[in-house]
Amino acid sequence: MSKRDFAWYEDPDLKNLYIKSASNAMRGYHAPIVHPKITFTGTNSLTDLTILLGAYLTEDEKRVLIVVDKDLRKLGEKVAKKLKELRNIDSRIFDNVIPEVPLNTVREAVAICEEYDPKVIIAVGGGSTMDMAKVIMIYYEKPEVNVNTMMAPSYLGLRKKIFLLCAIPTTSGTGAEASFNAMVTNTDRDPPKKVAVPLYEICPDYVVLHSDFTKSMPPYLTMGTGMDALAHAMGAYVLQGSTVYTDIHNLKATEMILEWLPRAIKRGNDLEAREQMLMAAFIAGVGFINTNAAGIEHSLGHSFGGIFHVHHGISVGIFLAASIAYQSKVTDRFYDLAKIFRIEKEGKHRDQVLRKLLEALQDFMKKINAPISIKALEKTQISKDDMEAKKEELINYAFNDTCTLFSTRKLDPPQIWKIFETAYENKIDDLMELYYM
Repeated sequence: MSKRDFAWYEDPDLKNLYIKSASNAMRGYHAPIVHPKITFTGTNSLTDLTILLGAYLTEDEKRVLIVVDKDLRKLGEKVAKKLKELRNIDSRIFDNVIPEVPLNTVREAVAICEEYDPKVIIAVGGGSTMDMAKVIMIYYEKPEVNVNTMMAPSYLGLRKKIFLLCAIPTTSGTGAEASFNAMVTNTDRDPPKKVAVPLYEICPDYVVLHSDFTKSMPPYLTMGTGMDALAHAMGAYVLQGSTVYTDIHNLKATEMILEWLPRAIKRGNDLEAREQMLMAAFIAGVGFINTNAAGIEHSLGHSFGGIFHVHHGISVGIFLAASIAYQSKVTDRFYDLAKIFRIEKEGKHRDQVLRKLLEALQDFMKKINAPISIKALEKTQISKDDMEAKKEELINYAFNDTCTLFSTRKLDPPQIWKIFETAYENKIDDLMELYYM
């Protein structure tokens, strides 16, 4: 493979440079706040978006590409029907959305765009669908681009062909509807590699948060995507890239998820819980992406989930306690998280407060039937020997993940493997050892 085939954050020199540029000192120089222009909520939200598009597009521009996976095609058809009936807007549906967003599949959609000339893309789905829509826009407008070189301060000059990017989430967890990041699998590499594409210009312009699009989620998916949102909020809160703006979002999202996720799991038709979780996931999305990245539970979860094919939210949830324990050696920000869990800090040493926080987090995960460790996984049985056999791959994948760049505490391969070993059972004493380490 040529150097062009590698993501920029896999280059040690660029990695070290970016870590320095992400320091608190540089945050005072470059710290844009990025989020959608308008987020429509409530039962009229899809109608609101349709009316806006009808006003925005001229008669000869009323062409929309709806990106949705095959399982949710009916929801895509629902959006298409609303567009046509209410504002006579034409649409086509691209439903070949595949998890992990393979680049070769993105090119299939780009070919459709070249023939159809859509002016708006609407993503209806979970994280993969929204990531797909973002990368379709990039490659349709800039076919010569190398996604491996994309970093947040880059600008491509998009919105020349696709005027608007819209998102309608069907899960409550990824926060992709509020973020300027996309994950894509570079199938030009051998073996293919999942890479991050952070670019301010791919944050959706308009978002619809409507409970009708999430009420069919089964309990396991509700739990998994909810854990993803919780990991976004708590994992990002302990990072050095935090600001007053991100703190507001990450703390509130954590509070909301603790309150509403159990209800959403228990009663899928509880529309109040669905609405609150949609909002919580959205708020967490704004919070973590403007912190620069999610916490190291995401770099570890990306590696573990990708190699052993474990649901993303479940994977990052397993590493959340370890992420907080490891970071808390060099930051006091865990105190604020402890407060949300109603843990008193008066008269307690910091390690005592941390221990109580880790215990409370695991108690919450047990309450919603989320596996608290690798050993506790039910759908995918993974032994210590399985992990040992993939040791080098697990370490390299996590070490070269963008989220590792933003760790408040330096994270090297030996520490990464220690966390993987700890997460196998996630005993509180072992988690505390990560703190003391």
